[in-house]
Amino acid sequence: MGVLLLLALAPIVCTADSALDLRTALRLARDAELQSALDAASLAAVEADRRSAGAHPNPVISYGRQRPGRASTMFDGSRQQDVAIEQPLLLGGQRRARMEAAERAVDAARARVAVSRMTRAADAALAFVSLQAAQSRQAAATVGLNRLEDIVASTSMNPAAHPYAEQRLAFERADWRAALSAADAELAAARQRLADMLDIADWRTLVVVPLNPLDLVATNGERSGERSDHLALHAARLEETAAEAAGRAARAERFPQVSLGLIRSWTSEPYGIADGVSVSVELPLFDRRDGAVDRADALAAGARLQRQLLEAEIDLDARRNQIEVAMRSDALAAFDAEVGPRLQALLRLAGDAYRNDSAGPADLIDALRAQQRATLRRIELEEGLLRAQIRLLLARSELPGLLD
Repeated sequence: MGVLLLLALAPIVCTADSALDLRTALRLARDAELQSALDAASLAAVEADRRSAGAHPNPVISYGRQRPGRASTMFDGSRQQDVAIEQPLLLGGQRRARMEAAERAVDAARARVAVSRMTRAADAALAFVSLQAAQSRQAAATVGLNRLEDIVASTSMNPAAHPYAEQRLAFERADWRAALSAADAELAAARQRLADMLDIADWRTLVVVPLNPLDLVATNGERSGERSDHLALHAARLEETAAEAAGRAARAERFPQVSLGLIRSWTSEPYGIADGVSVSVELPLFDRRDGAVDRADALAAGARLQRQLLEAEIDLDARRNQIEVAMRSDALAAFDAEVGPRLQALLRLAGDAYRNDSAGPADLIDALRAQQRATLRRIELEEGLLRAQIRLLLARSELPGLLD
């Protein structure tokens, strides 16, 4: 009976020789192969646009040949040939505006990649916590079933004399096995989800460290009110800057297109040659590109509103998650202060009563059930607190600090 009591009082922990920790999971998620390749492809497309924006327009070469009619008064030769080279000119600051807009677009694209990587890391962190909780619940169900088997093995009774006790033990064993099967299924699903996010081929080998909330005391006061280095807000500012640069480029594109041409003409029979210069200027009679300017202005206004909305959301998220972390921390502390000591006393009294023959196996089972409920409740409290802490770090843009 002493061994049984020691088993009942032992804490439930999850251990592994090579368990994955949160910092490693964040790094793997940030650098996940497929998502990183997608980010690189989107960034390469914007960088290609930057190279296109800095290129000068290509010259155009044209060739023409004419034969005079029967009553020609233009020239005496049997035929005339023309070669012309025309070079479009970018005037009105068009090239400079295009290059600036492309450069700002590259900056915004790089910021979006950083936000995407951090979002993946945050999603992986929440999936990591789900796996930690599922792993703890599965361990609790396994330990509970083993303790129940110990109770059954230490109990000797006549089934005919104690039919209720016999049926109660059989029911408890079946119920605990069902709970363990459900916990196994939950654990497998959590492992598969995190393995997919981290590009881990064999999800069955994925084991994480035990569930444990973070210590955020060092970060509560220093950066909680600052937003200047927030990744999402930094990206929104760059998006706004890129939209404004695109608006300036659209205004520069309203300048009429101008082309300069060099012409050489010559005749045959008799031979004659002439050189000339031509200038082509677009007449903006029908399309003054007002639509492109209005569209660029609308996009710039939208980017500005998006940045303002994001600033308000960041402040709200930080305050809301800070309150949630504080309340969940208090709830976990209250649980440890109130439930923990009473649970240990309950288990001790149940063991003493069973040893003194004043209680039966059902009382031990009830005490085991109480311990299981308390264990699952504490796992729930720790999981909720850790999730709130991760959301708070994300709202403060402090999640990258876990990668350092």
